Amino acid sequence: MLRKYQAAVAAILLSGCTPPAPAAPESEVPPATETISVAPAEVPAPRESIAEMHGATCTWGEVVSSGVSIWSYTCPNLRLAADETLPGFQREETGADGTVTRTPVIQFFAKPAEAPIGAVIEAVRAASPGSELCEIEPGAQGDHVLMPTGEAAAAYSKFISGEAEEPSLPCGPLGPSEAGSRTFRVLADVPDKVIMIDWGTEPPVYDPDTLSAAN
Repeated sequence: MLRKYQAAVAAILLSGCTPPAPAAPESEVPPATETISVAPAEVPAPRESIAEMHGATCTWGEVVSSGVSIWSYTCPNLRLAADETLPGFQREETGADGTVTRTPVIQFFAKPAEAPIGAVIEAVRAASPGSELCEIEPGAQGDHVLMPTGEAAAAYSKFISGEAEEPSLPCGPLGPSEAGSRTFRVLADVPDKVIMIDWGTEPPVYDPDTLSAAN
């Protein structure tokens, strides 16, 4: 009997294994438990100029419209509101008399996912009367802009150089103007939309750099 035990132990050592522990009675086996790990939601920090303008009195949070998410401040009388009919987002301001003013500031233009950004030019022209001679062209920092071409570009050049009094809006409300700038971009995770962003004349409540597909 001893020799059989010694032989069994030697076989276990040679195989690099340890003998299994005896099974516990069924009544002593603890019930199986499942652990679910949930990653905390990431809250993007607003760019510094926006935080300095609105951070002291407003609340930072996410706003979603038509499958697109953006982070914005909600202030006592000013907020970014989703508008599914635009589609996009509107700047909503409540005056001292309770009057609410809404201004489109981020607008989506649909396109095939594989199509270039210029595929939405007709829809953009329809949304920006006066832009019939304008095209979407590369701008700064990877964004695009709606700019005049041909004779319209020459006329606008004279305006900005002070040689003429018009046109101040050579491409309508979505083109260049003295009241802030508007840009167009396509997000890598939302390839079927061109997003127009109105940057305003002062830091807005929303941060365009937080635009992404909604979870």
